Amino acid sequence: MGTYFKVYHKRSRELVATFNEKQIVDFCISNKESIKKYIFETGGQKDSMEWEVFALKYAPLFVQKAKEREEKERQVSDSVAIEEPSKLPWLLLAGVAGLMVAIVAGALVYYYMTRDDAVRRVHDLSAPTEETPKPVEPASAAAPILPAKRDPAPGDTAFTGKAPDDKTLSAAWGKVKKGLTASLSPADIKDEMDKYLPALETCFKERAQAGDRNLRGTVNMKIRVAGNGAVLDVLFTDDKYRSTLFSDCIGNAIKGRSFRPFKSKEQIFTYYYEL
Repeated sequence: MGTYFKVYHKRSRELVATFNEKQIVDFCISNKESIKKYIFETGGQKDSMEWEVFALKYAPLFVQKAKEREEKERQVSDSVAIEEPSKLPWLLLAGVAGLMVAIVAGALVYYYMTRDDAVRRVHDLSAPTEETPKPVEPASAAAPILPAKRDPAPGDTAFTGKAPDDKTLSAAWGKVKKGLTASLSPADIKDEMDKYLPALETCFKERAQAGDRNLRGTVNMKIRVAGNGAVLDVLFTDDKYRSTLFSDCIGNAIKGRSFRPFKSKEQIFTYYYEL
């Protein structure tokens, strides 16, 4: 049996969750922007460790995670029929490994997210809210390599899905015996979006094998769902993924499976996946 770790909010000292060796690494990576807000306990020890102490003591866990991530990316890269150098210089590999240890892993993982993280991922737009302006990115000397694009369509930037009429909604609500809420909570939305993780992985592998490069990143979406659970629109808000064959694959997968019904005409929210 491996070691188990407990994570507490630093200020309130309330227990957030208990993780195994794999999950604690994923938790730290996913929350690296706010990681200093937590303290850690290992096994039965009574004193809680600050983040810096914990990271230093359990650095081998993060090094192992970096190696696993590197091996997974190598396998995907090897499966793509594109001529690439057979191996990287040893000096570069040593530098990457050192950087991983210094920043306690440099990659984001999307499979294991806590319930608290659901609130961070979901921004419900059903009620009017003030939009937070995005920071201006510095100009780049060279344009980034984007996934394969197709011709733009109206549904790439605006809602075009036809909402169901009141009769259709009432019929759908009448079939629900219990648990019908006025809207979906952030935790409900996370549960529904988790259904598409296998499809997300399939889309990634298929496009990588087709020659798409630079697929990894934050896939930001704005999603519109009708009260009967039908997904009406999936917009990709960043130019990197908008109007691409990769986003089409994800969008079709999301539209292909309904959400649980809720007793409102529709609900709009933002969500993201980390690749």
